[in-house]
Amino acid sequence: MRYDTEVTFVIEKDGYYDPELGEHVEPTLVKTVKLGNVTDLGTDRSKTLFGDIKQGAKVIRLLRPYTKEWDYVLIFNKLRRKNEKFEIITERNLRLKNTFIVQEVFKDG
Repeated sequence: MRYDTEVTFVIEKDGYYDPELGEHVEPTLVKTVKLGNVTDLGTDRSKTLFGDIKQGAKVIRLLRPYTKEWDYVLIFNKLRRKNEKFEIITERNLRLKNTFIVQEVFKDG
């Protein structure tokens, strides 16, 4: 199994007012990049989770556990040469590995 796809876990930190500075602090993104094995979700598993076949669902496998909380993940699409945004559906944490099932977030409009 190859762990060759760039997976970026993103934490969004909200902006806030800092009374010591006397100004608003802008929201920030904290990104952690890992290499993972990313595959499409199989039809049987998709039917079990969603009741039907969902487009844009992926399985991410990490060789080393990633246990921090995260808001969404960016997966680099080699064909489109850009990052695509995914949200978590479910996860399994083993002692030495992580498995996440994620679904693509489609932009409205």
